Amino acid sequence: MLEILIILSLALALFLMLRNFPLASNEPKNEEGEEMGLLNNLFKKREEIIEEIQEEIKRGQEDVVAPVEINMAQQRYMEHNPEIAKMLYAADQALAAEDLREAEEKALEAIMKDKRSAQAYVILGKISRMRGDFDDAKEAFKTAIKCNPELGEAYYGLGDMYLKNESYAEAIEYLQKAVILERGQPEWHASLGKAYLEVRQFAKASKAFKRAANLDIDNKEYRDLAIEAEEKYRSHSHVPRAK
Repeated sequence: MLEILIILSLALALFLMLRNFPLASNEPKNEEGEEMGLLNNLFKKREEIIEEIQEEIKRGQEDVVAPVEINMAQQRYMEHNPEIAKMLYAADQALAAEDLREAEEKALEAIMKDKRSAQAYVILGKISRMRGDFDDAKEAFKTAIKCNPELGEAYYGLGDMYLKNESYAEAIEYLQKAVILERGQPEWHASLGKAYLEVRQFAKASKAFKRAANLDIDNKEYRDLAIEAEEKYRSHSHVPRAK
């Protein structure tokens, strides 16, 4: 009888051990799973934070202009205020990329900072010209001249508008002023030559085209126009061609 009781006791003890063994073996696995889950969440949040930071940096870089570029912009636009120079630089970059809306926004921001920012009005004039709004372009260039009577680019812009409108006398007036203020712009001399050509002032046209060709020696159009103007000048003045 005692042996039976001992056997039953051992069997019960073994049964209890077997029943509890899986629970004991599962507990570490559950804890390990929970730890892995926490680690995964932490890594996921870290990646999200990194992505957010990268996006924020990327957005911030859109308006970043290097100090050397700001200095160059200040010299180019004759602008003492670096903040305005930065806006004008951004406007010019947008204009070069034909992003007219962005260029207009930056130019208007510059004008809000300084209502006498002549270069900002020049940019607005260029934008209007590209849009085909020639009257608005002329007004913008005229305003630029009022703000800075020594800004050659404003005179060129206005003269070019008059040239497109076939108002040749006005075109010559403003284009002459432009090339006097800035002599190193081949396109300006060429435009002046075209205006002279239209009013049959062939000698002056020839001189303007030659100047343009000398400044841009690879431009075939300027060379051809210089030859055309010279031939017309010699033909109408009966001057023999030099041998």
